[in-house]
Amino acid sequence: MEISKDQFPLVVQAFEITGNKEFFVAEQVVNSQAEVQTFSTRYAGKVIKARALNSTEAGQHKTVYSKSGKTPVGPILLVILLILIILAAIGYYTGWIQRTFGISL
Repeated sequence: MEISKDQFPLVVQAFEITGNKEFFVAEQVVNSQAEVQTFSTRYAGKVIKARALNSTEAGQHKTVYSKSGKTPVGPILLVILLILIILAAIGYYTGWIQRTFGISL
């Protein structure tokens, strides 16, 4: 995507197309052709659109990225549960649980 020098700064946006819908991925305010190329390379395979800055964005020159995916809570809980089961088995095998809680079998 080639932009003429008199059009900077502007906003470039990346969209993912699924079916007939466009899903927003990321946007960045760019001030040079090099920044446009970097953004286009980072989001290769996505639809890249450019638009002029509006009056609100003119004072704000920051990059906004959206995070895709979620934190893997399930595997973390599984590992913690597995560690607790192993510790309980070791405590039972060594007799520590019986001595500590006064359990006689």
